[in-house]
Parts: sequence; structure tokens; C-alpha cells
Amino acid sequence: MSHPEYFLLGKILRPHGVKGDVVVYLDSDSLSRYKKMKLIYVDVEGSLKEFDVSKVISIKEHEHTAVIHLVGVEDINAAEHYLKLDLYQPLTSLPKLRGKKFYFHEIIGFTIIDEKEGDLGEVTNVYELPQHAVGEFIKNEKAVLFPLSEIFISKIDRIEKKIYVTIPEGLIDVYLQ
Repeated sequence: MSHPEYFLLGKILRPHGVKGDVVVYLDSDSLSRYKKMKLIYVDVEGSLKEFDVSKVISIKEHEHTAVIHLVGVEDINAAEHYLKLDLYQPLTSLPKLRGKKFYFHEIIGFTIIDEKEGDLGEVTNVYELPQHAVGEFIKNEKAVLFPLSEIFISKIDRIEKKIYVTIPEGLIDVYLQ
């Protein structure tokens, strides 16, 4: 389910103890910024339900998990109703990034400008691979993937919604053959 004003933060994994606490997976590079989280939104059957977070009990950075307590979820039975559900936060809660740093959702729709090829089209998707992220654009009705690494990005113009890149020689041809 799509929630355009929110970003997917993670997922409720399992109950923790018998008092309604839950272990959540947080898809973030910096879990410490969620130590003082006060609100979280849970996708319940396609609608976001707001929960007050009474406390963040613990955070395990290396596992990308936290134990939290949601107000109104007071025992293990109540907690089990929310297992495997997605967690969201408002896009407005994300810190602003500058320079060549960006959020994946932020660049969807940005025009890609290659230093040799010029305008290549718009970013249609971003995939996070183990090595690095790749962006996707459509050229001649074919999906083309390109690296979203700082070494290939020369500039991001957020006002004009453009990403200036240097795509490795021959990469586009591989997709168009």
C-alpha cells in the first residue's frame, strides 16, 4: 500500500516479553535518531494507524532493531495483532540532505543528465543492491540501470530536479542491445 506523505521505516518483528513491548526492524543508517521517537504509524489493512511510543526500551544498531512500547498495546496478545506490519514515519521528519547525498524516494522523477549523452530520462525506480544502489530509467522502451554512487554523480540540483552523472562508457549500450 502506498502512503505518499510517509516513508517506510521498518516492520514489527515479534513480541518482547508479556507487557506488549515489540521488537521492530528499523531500516535506517542511524538508529540512534529514533531513541526519542514519540509517534509511529502502523499500516493496518492499508490505513495508517498512529501510535504514541511510550518508550524506546533498547536499540541494537548492528541488528537494526529496537524494542519499543506502543501506547494501547498492553500485553502479548495485543502485540501479536501487529506482527509483521509495516511501520511508517512522515517524510517531513527526515533531516534535509545536501550536496550529493539523497534519499532514494527523493530522486524518483528527477531527470538524469549524463555528461556525454545528455538528457537520459527520469529516474523511475531505485534498487538497493548489496554493493551499492542503482537507479533505473527507460530508454527506447527498455529499463536501464545505472550506479547511484558518489563517484558517478557530479551534482544534484533539487530545485530543477536533475541529477548530473557520468555513466560508465558502454553501460547504456549493454541494456539497449
